[in-house]
Amino acid sequence: MKKYIILFVLFFSFTNIHSQEKIYKEVLLEYMKAQGSYQTFSSTIDQMSKLVEAQIDNDKLEPFMEEMFSSLIDDLVPIYQNHLSIQDLRDAIAMYNTPIGRKISEKTPLISSESLGVTISLGMKFSTKIKELIEE
Repeated sequence: MKKYIILFVLFFSFTNIHSQEKIYKEVLLEYMKAQGSYQTFSSTIDQMSKLVEAQIDNDKLEPFMEEMFSSLIDDLVPIYQNHLSIQDLRDAIAMYNTPIGRKISEKTPLISSESLGVTISLGMKFSTKIKELIEE
């Protein structure tokens, strides 16, 4: 009888943990869309395809982007869970639904897009400087 009780408790615990993670993932996705991360991700993929001069058909690109973003969310869930509760994410979503929050959300992809060249240039300068320091 103890074995059945233990199995039931373990099953219930696993199901509860899985359910909580699924809810957290859904709220995190909602947060990232409200915050502008999803749009930034989309913009970054577009810019990367332009950098490699690849013209990818939208019918192929859209499912790829959804798959990549879903994978990214899966990888980010444990990181966010270490730092933010579901309520923290919900509070942030509420903030992003304010006028200033919407403005920040709308401008984030544009700022990221415009910043890409700067960060690439900085990365190249950093790489060159590191090589010089190693050779000294």
